[in-house]
Amino acid sequence: MKKDSFFRLIIMIVALGAASYLAVHLTPMQSEITAERKDLTKAPVAGLHKFLADVAWMRFVNYAGGLSTIDTTNVDKVSEMLRKIISYDPNFLESYQSGILSISNADPKLAVRILENACSNEYLKNNVQIPFYAGFILSRKIVDQNNPDKVLSEPDYAGATRFFRMAIQRSTNPEPYIISNYIRSKAKARGGDESHAILSVLYDEWKMTKGKKGEIAEMEFCQIPDIEARMIKATRDAKYPTDENGKLVAPSANALKLITAVQKEVFADNHLCPNCISQTHPGDKFCARCGGGVPVWGVCSCGAVLKDGATFCSGCGKKQ
Repeated sequence: MKKDSFFRLIIMIVALGAASYLAVHLTPMQSEITAERKDLTKAPVAGLHKFLADVAWMRFVNYAGGLSTIDTTNVDKVSEMLRKIISYDPNFLESYQSGILSISNADPKLAVRILENACSNEYLKNNVQIPFYAGFILSRKIVDQNNPDKVLSEPDYAGATRFFRMAIQRSTNPEPYIISNYIRSKAKARGGDESHAILSVLYDEWKMTKGKKGEIAEMEFCQIPDIEARMIKATRDAKYPTDENGKLVAPSANALKLITAVQKEVFADNHLCPNCISQTHPGDKFCARCGGGVPVWGVCSCGAVLKDGATFCSGCGKKQ
């Protein structure tokens, strides 16, 4: 009997020692798993956090799906459910891509904060949609659905541009809608006439691609695919701007100055009509689109472009 009691005592001591050891060493592990240690509940370890995140997500879907809409009257509870999911598993992608968007019209500032935290998550560093969603929310004016006179957030185009740029930089082949949102937000951040601002943005981006940095901060730019094709359209839009009713209006003096610089520097060898910014062809004397006179050009048999009135080819020396 005494022998059994002794063994039981030994087992209890070992068990208490093991429990103490685990308590001491698991706490740092909990801190590593949780992205927002100060604000969120510490996540369980040993893989259980993923299971709990799945369960919490199902509860969220069930609750949110039963609401007619998520607005300022219920967003606090919905947000708390999302924050709990993220506290269990900061890498739970659906909570950002679907969950956060569901609260963006009711609490846009919280939505952006959570998405911004996710952008710094090493596990999600290649995700394109998370920064795009943050930029999308920041680029909109959002009002209370129950009180349209109450503005929940004004557009922050500079902030939106930063997130759209991040989305582009994370993608090897960025989607056109991401690029368009980036250009438009950056233009709106500059203010003034939008068509002029868009051309200005593209011109600066083009100069960066050509290594003409000047005073431009490199971190504020990114590689835009098909930039010259975009600039052709932007130049045409800036030269023939329209008002909110679609009626043509006169371009500003600054816009005309910028257009001249773009035509001279960017489109010098593109053989575009100087009037309507349309493509011309070898031998054309007039633009097929607007009828305006255009510089005549041709192509030598060697493939070199012939200058107007040239007697010899500058590429091979052949007489024309």
